[in-house]
Amino acid sequence: MNLVEYYNSNITAIYQRVIALYNKGQPAYESSVDVPKLSLIPVPKNKKGKVKLNRAVYLWTIDCIRQLEAVINDLVAVYNDSGIIDYNIGDTPDIKLWLPERLAIDDTYIAKLSDDFEECKKLLDQLDKNLQPFLAGMN
Repeated sequence: MNLVEYYNSNITAIYQRVIALYNKGQPAYESSVDVPKLSLIPVPKNKKGKVKLNRAVYLWTIDCIRQLEAVINDLVAVYNDSGIIDYNIGDTPDIKLWLPERLAIDDTYIAKLSDDFEECKKLLDQLDKNLQPFLAGMN
């Protein structure tokens, strides 16, 4: 598995969904909301321009997950502040993602990382579901 590509492809897909949900929710927002410009943190490369799985890339992976968590929690805050919630449950809780704590990339690491990406997708699905009644009421 190419770890850097795995991060890049999953985070890019999630960022695209976050931007889409920001745009889709615009009619229901209580106040003006700017859609953020989201981009991946560049992966560190060695002096020869190659990506090498080392401590720098390990720290990059942590930065990527922290940024992903912050981006999604910002969207959650916008939806909660605008009342775009499931009224049976209340405000949507923030997401808390797993961070790698060691340099070893093994099956556990990949499984936990996959769980992070799945949790993000589930939360975005829930936000989209919460938005649907608001959009239906505006048509």
